[in-house]
Amino acid sequence: MSEAPHKRLRERWIAWVLAQHRLVLALALLLTVVSAYLSSLLRVDSDLRSLLPEDHPVLASLDRIETSFGALGSVNVVLKEGAPEQRRALADAIAERTRQSPLVRDVEYRLRSDFFAEHALYYLSDAEMEALDEHFQAWTHYELCRAEPDVCLDKPDPEAPKALRTFIRSKQDAALSRTTFKDYFERDDISALVLLIHPTQSSSDLDFAEAVSNQIRGDVAAVLAEPGAPWAGAGITYSVVGPYTIKAEERETIRHDMLRSGAFGVIGVVLILYLLFRSGRAVLTLLVPLVCGVTWSMALTQIVLGRLNAITSLISTVVVGMGIDAGIHFLVRVREEQSRGSDREAITRAFANLIGPLLIASATTLGAFAVMSSSVFPAFQEFGLIAGFGVLLCLLSMLTVYPAILCLVGVKRVGDSQTQRPGRGALTRVLLARPGVVLGLVAALTVGAAVFAPGAEFENSTRELQSARTRALYKPEVFLISKIFGKDIHAGVLVVSTLDQARAVLTQARAVQAKRLADGTGTVVAELLAAPDLLPDPAIDAAKRKETIAAMTGDIPERTWKRLEERAAGRGEDGDEGLTPEDARRLQNMLKAEPVTVERLPPAIRDKVYSQDGLFAVYAYPNFDAADISMGLKFMEETAKYTEGVEGLQSDDALFVGETTVYALMYKLMQSEAPTVLAMALGLIAVIVVAQIRSLPRTLLTLAPLLLGMLWLVGLMAAAGVRFTLFNIPILPAILGIGVDNGVYLTDRIRHLRDEAGGLAHALGETGAAIGAATATTVMGFAAFIIADSGGLRGIGVLAVCGIGIAAVTAILVLPSVAAIAARRRR
Repeated sequence: MSEAPHKRLRERWIAWVLAQHRLVLALALLLTVVSAYLSSLLRVDSDLRSLLPEDHPVLASLDRIETSFGALGSVNVVLKEGAPEQRRALADAIAERTRQSPLVRDVEYRLRSDFFAEHALYYLSDAEMEALDEHFQAWTHYELCRAEPDVCLDKPDPEAPKALRTFIRSKQDAALSRTTFKDYFERDDISALVLLIHPTQSSSDLDFAEAVSNQIRGDVAAVLAEPGAPWAGAGITYSVVGPYTIKAEERETIRHDMLRSGAFGVIGVVLILYLLFRSGRAVLTLLVPLVCGVTWSMALTQIVLGRLNAITSLISTVVVGMGIDAGIHFLVRVREEQSRGSDREAITRAFANLIGPLLIASATTLGAFAVMSSSVFPAFQEFGLIAGFGVLLCLLSMLTVYPAILCLVGVKRVGDSQTQRPGRGALTRVLLARPGVVLGLVAALTVGAAVFAPGAEFENSTRELQSARTRALYKPEVFLISKIFGKDIHAGVLVVSTLDQARAVLTQARAVQAKRLADGTGTVVAELLAAPDLLPDPAIDAAKRKETIAAMTGDIPERTWKRLEERAAGRGEDGDEGLTPEDARRLQNMLKAEPVTVERLPPAIRDKVYSQDGLFAVYAYPNFDAADISMGLKFMEETAKYTEGVEGLQSDDALFVGETTVYALMYKLMQSEAPTVLAMALGLIAVIVVAQIRSLPRTLLTLAPLLLGMLWLVGLMAAAGVRFTLFNIPILPAILGIGVDNGVYLTDRIRHLRDEAGGLAHALGETGAAIGAATATTVMGFAAFIIADSGGLRGIGVLAVCGIGIAAVTAILVLPSVAAIAARRRR
């Protein structure tokens, strides 16, 4: 009695669709045209930041950094070979040209290290100033005695100039060490020079990243080709790398993958359909509702999300593979019913018999996607939403458009050779003849999978998510830049409000580093940099120091000062008896320099550590490749301790953020979300199945092949050396939702036919063929990922193809074998 209302509803539904099939098709056409326009507006955001929650503190910190200090990252130009003078001349010309671009904020390729040399006196301790005063007075007396021996009462020290020169050079060298380079970004032992070109906008804007990368490539090529330039014919080569160029390159790769892989997936599905049904009409009638459902789902994605991400960029091929499943099962059942009446009657009976398991199977898949869409991790959330849209709307299309079009064009009647009773195949005979052997084989494979499964690994390098071409082009240059700078240049950045906070963070950080080095833990930070590192010790009173310098020079006779100016200008005497012109220039500039403040630092350095809105940045440079996720986690752990106990810093704001922390954060989110999402998806699937089957034993039997299949999948990945990645782990809940459908269809068909003569063989042959076809199309949708250039997308394809294929195999091996053994026992 309880099923009567449901029966009446489905009868009314199919009756209305068949009676109004032309209206249904007209409405579907109108909706599809509108949806096609909306779908054309979808864009692909391949930036990995889009896989993080928009309100996460790390993204908020990145926004705050880029608002105050400009966009993180740079377009890096590496000049190689040629003579050093030629590379420097070329770098000067490139910097001059690129600075004129409205897309470029600044070009960083050399440091004004002479600033710190000229202001060296403000960095000396009081004891060092006293020593300098003694050297200076001895040199002044020496110069006075040389100029006017008659008025010289005390014998001058002939070593005074040398002592002063040695002291000046040692202190200036110490001041120069505050910058990594003395001038250009280069090393004496490396035939290369680096320019860091800072664009005006963030690399997360992929249109801008592509535009600025292309313009800089054009500018560098134009400068290098200038005739008669000092670098002409020097054999200098160049490469343009960095986050902007890599993101632009990866987006172009994904665009190419979408076209190639999409075509592969669609053609593969069409080919499978034709091989299955041997009818062009059958293929075309299936494709019409499929195109409608896919187009509707992409339009809804545009309305709800407005974009695709790196993981969902090829999801339309997945929707094609999954969306056709209901149509395959429906057409197989219609063909079975053709012998009992007209096409319309066959459609009606097929609909009535199939709607139950069809809705259950769709509900389990939708349940998995619904759980994914509830995750806070966009990698799960957006895939779940889009795939859920696809399954739901393709199912709607298959329950409306497909019966309508079959009613319009009819169902081709097949000959005897194509209507053999299912169950006569060799596989069916083997499975039903030796079910115990089959289950023994399943047990052996399960044990083997359990042995290998613990060896499954996670891919820690995000470079493996890039295309092989991107890695080949940019990876060597990235490591060359790190070698030149002595560290990875993708620093983690912390923004604080005051200079005292920056100083406190540095003090705490260096104490943490010292402790880690002392206890053998080691540090993952190569270098720390902030404004306090570039300023004199706060204990030094700048005003008093200026007075001290003035007093020290106040007693210099006018003639001695004039001789110093002449020596600095390259005139006058030279040699060991006095200061060289260079020493004289240095001393003169040191004595005239004003006190050092953060505002007076050279602009290229100041703007890095001090913003126009009065904020201060602290940089922590990693001593590892920023693409290494496991090291990124250690970086986050260590830098979190740098801000502990610093007054005025809140835990959510006290974050060192950058490229390496984005990757590590994605991993942490995935690590925390994946077990929950998988458990919730499996739980919801079980609830849906038990609600329909209403039998706990049959529910466990339906789910058993799926659980075995997941174990086999992990074991196979470990044995084959295939790794989990940030991209393919979010696919696991989808595999659960898709994989359980096989058990639902088989269990339902076995239950209805088990008491008929040959019913088990019939059920296995009929439903097994449909499962094979549906699995093949779904696998083909994911197989399109495997031919992609992007390493991340390929990983999705490999995992999904293996998982879905294994789930189908376990269902076909386990369920009929168990049913056959149970039937024998009943007999």
